[in-house]
Amino acid sequence: MSLPGIGPASLVASGLPRPRLDALVLTGARLDHYRRRLDRPDRPWERVATVVTAATGPGVLVRRGRRLFAVVPTVNGSTVHVRGRDGWRPASGVAIRPLEAVGDAGTLTVAQVVAGSRQVRAVAVASVPGGEHALVDEDGSLFGHHRAPGGAWERSSCLRLVDEEPFSLAMTESVKLAQVTGERDATPTPWGERAPTLSSSLSTAGVRGTDLGVRVDHAGRSFLLFGDTHWAARPWLATRDAIAEVLPDAGPDAPGLLPPGLPGVRFHGSPLKLVGRRAGRVTMREYDVPLDGFSHGGRLYAFFTSDHFRGHRVMGRSVLARAVGQDLVIDPSARRSPVRFEAVGTFSARHFVNVSVQLRPAAAVPGCGGDGEVLLVWGSGPYRASDPRLAVLDQPALAALAAGEAPAARYWAGSGWSDAEDDAAPLFGPAALGELSVRWVAAAGRYVLLTTSAPEEPIGPSVVLRTATAPQGPWSPRLRLLDWVRTGMSTDPNTRFIKASAADEVGDRVFRAQARRTGAAYAPYLFDASVEGDDLVLRYTLSTWNPYQVVLMRHRLPPADLPG
Repeated sequence: MSLPGIGPASLVASGLPRPRLDALVLTGARLDHYRRRLDRPDRPWERVATVVTAATGPGVLVRRGRRLFAVVPTVNGSTVHVRGRDGWRPASGVAIRPLEAVGDAGTLTVAQVVAGSRQVRAVAVASVPGGEHALVDEDGSLFGHHRAPGGAWERSSCLRLVDEEPFSLAMTESVKLAQVTGERDATPTPWGERAPTLSSSLSTAGVRGTDLGVRVDHAGRSFLLFGDTHWAARPWLATRDAIAEVLPDAGPDAPGLLPPGLPGVRFHGSPLKLVGRRAGRVTMREYDVPLDGFSHGGRLYAFFTSDHFRGHRVMGRSVLARAVGQDLVIDPSARRSPVRFEAVGTFSARHFVNVSVQLRPAAAVPGCGGDGEVLLVWGSGPYRASDPRLAVLDQPALAALAAGEAPAARYWAGSGWSDAEDDAAPLFGPAALGELSVRWVAAAGRYVLLTTSAPEEPIGPSVVLRTATAPQGPWSPRLRLLDWVRTGMSTDPNTRFIKASAADEVGDRVFRAQARRTGAAYAPYLFDASVEGDDLVLRYTLSTWNPYQVVLMRHRLPPADLPG
């Protein structure tokens, strides 16, 4: 087994006015410096620089005032390096006292940081004013943890995911069909034109940019739920979420610029709004977004996140809500008529903060026999740092929901269902999931799960597919559908759909922080599936950050590619 990537003194913290964590991470013989800012809980770990390429073990970080030192074990003994404006360099004549090299290490045991884990190889702990943080090596994967207000430790980030399970690459990459949101496609044609998007959302409904795009079918209609949405000339709406209806076709606005057979998308001109107090105070700003929905008993239900950034969490909890009224009017010109959902109750503040749901016949779900339907709920907890888990709303729970009561879920515990969320067992791992999309695909006779890969995962920056014949699994090994750096940031500006550099014109300027950054792919949500010949054809929506829009992707899976 390889050496742990960290040691007990590989993490140090700096406090106000710019709180951050600095870490030394060993990869083979290379020792790298990573940094994570703590001003917001959604800040990722960023690799700053390489300290040395010939280390023989984990390093030690020591902060003296504003200066940062690294103690590096080598075959010739420990050496000291200092971080300067031009990077790391040897610090001749500098001695690090043994007590300095200990830092906060040793103040907590492994069991206190990661209760019950059997994979922990090393823990480094550091404190900033108002919080304690840890970096944990779990069998090679590196996860950040923070101490929650109640005193328990929970995951808060992923620096590196090491999944040694084999993966495969699809024979062909997913292709972009069209841009769903915004006014004009960010990718120009070879002759300099820009195709209209499927929605022309700016001119029709005042939507400048948005993300997510989860499809929900209800009462013979199909809707798309969008996340943090930026509205033209209405700054008071901040990032309030949006809803749109899927139309049969994109229309004849630009013949030759859009492929045939694409849907149209009609946005409502006002945002989504959560009302009611049955879930307490529900927030509706950034990261407070719709997750998924379902139709039951003639009513439309949806899950939302709430309590962003509370307790150092990106997303605090999930809330289950029901649409107010049975007729959803989608009107692009309605500027002051939000589509309202009434909160039924909190669903989870632990393992099911992000969710994907699917109604299935009760007889098709283990332990849920009988007539009628049950709702399967796949979830992840701390954002982009979680293993997936499974819950179910069985028939009594759905009956309670229809009566307006908060339903009681049951949780897959590994060999059966439990009433306690604490018993919910990971379906596979290691994993660092946030958004996830799971659907039963009848044409394939199995469940299909779409996610994106984790930081430094061996599969690379990818859209990933797994399948299973049962909702709890076993889930197939990963299949890479899209390398979103190689393909999404292609060197060809006429196929590139994710901003690849500061000077790249394939991008937009929806808000200041986004306009200065390159893009990234996240939140792949299955849109539909069909069979063409022997191939299974999947279409899914994908968010690209810059452009701050949603695109519609297609992937053709020949029988040899379909895992499971």
